[in-house]
Amino acid sequence: MIFTTTEKGCQQLLSEGKPLLKAAYANGRLVDAWFGETTSTPGISTVDDILLTMTDNGLFGRLELALPESPTELPAIVTKAYLRLFDRLAEYSSLTVIRYWNFVPDITRLTGSGETIYELFNAGRYQAFQDYYASRLETMAIPAASAVGTSEPLLRIEFLAVAKPLAMIENKDQVPAYRYSERYGKRPPFFSRGVIFDNLGQRLLLSSGTASITGEDSRHPGDVYEQLGQSIHNLRILGSQFNLKRYDIHYGFALEDVRILRVYYRQETDLAFLQRFVPKFFPPSTIISFQQADICREELLVELEAIFVKKGETEQGVLPKYHLRQGQIRTESFEVHVTEHCNLKCRDCCNISPFNAKKFITLEEIKDICRFVNDHFQPDVFKIAGGEPTLHPQLDEIVKIVKGSGQVVRVISNGLLLHRMNDVFWQHIDQLTISNYISAPVKPHLLDAIRQKARQYEVVLNIKFVEQFNEIFVDDAIEDETRIRQIYDDCWMRHRCLIIRNGRFYKCTRAAYMDDFLALKGKPIAAGESTYSREDGIALDDTDFKNKAVQYLNDKQPLNSCEYCLGVSGGLRENIQLKLRVR
Repeated sequence: MIFTTTEKGCQQLLSEGKPLLKAAYANGRLVDAWFGETTSTPGISTVDDILLTMTDNGLFGRLELALPESPTELPAIVTKAYLRLFDRLAEYSSLTVIRYWNFVPDITRLTGSGETIYELFNAGRYQAFQDYYASRLETMAIPAASAVGTSEPLLRIEFLAVAKPLAMIENKDQVPAYRYSERYGKRPPFFSRGVIFDNLGQRLLLSSGTASITGEDSRHPGDVYEQLGQSIHNLRILGSQFNLKRYDIHYGFALEDVRILRVYYRQETDLAFLQRFVPKFFPPSTIISFQQADICREELLVELEAIFVKKGETEQGVLPKYHLRQGQIRTESFEVHVTEHCNLKCRDCCNISPFNAKKFITLEEIKDICRFVNDHFQPDVFKIAGGEPTLHPQLDEIVKIVKGSGQVVRVISNGLLLHRMNDVFWQHIDQLTISNYISAPVKPHLLDAIRQKARQYEVVLNIKFVEQFNEIFVDDAIEDETRIRQIYDDCWMRHRCLIIRNGRFYKCTRAAYMDDFLALKGKPIAAGESTYSREDGIALDDTDFKNKAVQYLNDKQPLNSCEYCLGVSGGLRENIQLKLRVR
């Protein structure tokens, strides 16, 4: 299937004769469209009221049916509907159903039996899976799914089946829905939290309905701000490399990779806030639609559905990610290390901060970097990092300079010194990421104060509780070229960690520090005609910088530094503090 989210892309595919499989619009704007791969007419059929649209690589389907007058009949109706779907799908043995969308009228209405319509729906759905799959139920891969209320009088079930599912996944911070206790119904909901599949070489993650739930319990009842934050956090965890390593997947999906986001909201009074605040979490390229709907639990105010595209892969899976348009290269981010040292000494630190000498960037240097970035790049977000940036005595002036240059400002910190920041700091940042390390956690009352400040200034806050680090550097160079290429292909850092250091531009912070790392290890730093770090970057004064930067960012050839780096593929190790003398 070919997947596009732009009207231009849709019209282009139509003009090429590609068959349209499915298109969704919101407020007159295209949200997503899916096409067949060839110019042949897709197999479209309706059997037993089930509409199917078929290609070589996948299948979309839909079933609509009227609800019974008595809610007590609903479970049997739902069971029968799903069994009809299973029987029909059995004819397509090469495909696997990976995602269901359920639209249920009056989903939270309490019935005479004391159960909600959703709980009755779940009973019928679970019974269908149990009847059809029997003993296989305990070991089968559970499809992703969502269920939201609808004002239509019909129950509608939509589904997607594909040829190459990779993994049905759960969120490590949540109880699998199919293992909920009876507090949420006599029969549990039957779905996984998400699914990853290979769409003609393009890896996509489709999340299930994601709401403010941890474990199996709803969080922050009545508070749409906090519920949105928890829902976003759940999306982050779902696609994170730490979560996906449990499925032997050595790459991750970040919010920057969300191509489509559907926001279901319960109360019309929350819409203005959601429309203002939700886009702050995502890049400008994310297509966001808002739809009022009842959500499966009465206390939940917002629910999210996302489609992620693996970093570095475009919608069709073949186009280069980076282009020079109107003299600039759009990137996901750009970062500057305003300090290179840190108040912590974490083992496996990306930027070898435990070993770096004390160093602060000057205000003139930050101005020069902002001018260079504006002349050459268009980053979605400008990251102020380190080392630990809050060690810088002029951090408030730095964020003012970066914000004044027209950038979206994200500060990345361990959080230990954030209580020192004044209102100037909070007024000039858009996003704050705190790595809250298990080996040196921020005190709870300080975290609460940070949350209050973020809410006051509507700063996007991401608190990451870090228990483990990836093993990063290796002592001896990796010689297996296939392994090096795999590490490079799976590494998201080459798209999210662009940096200037020592007069050179790098697409990876680890390359920027590689000479320093090798010197620490007593290894030769010579590579090519110079050194690892010099070979792996582009001189800022290069007369053809922009064209070389586009080629460099799109290059599929690993960096020299990849010989000594595991990217994000390294094993997980406990986050510990090294016992080093502070320099």
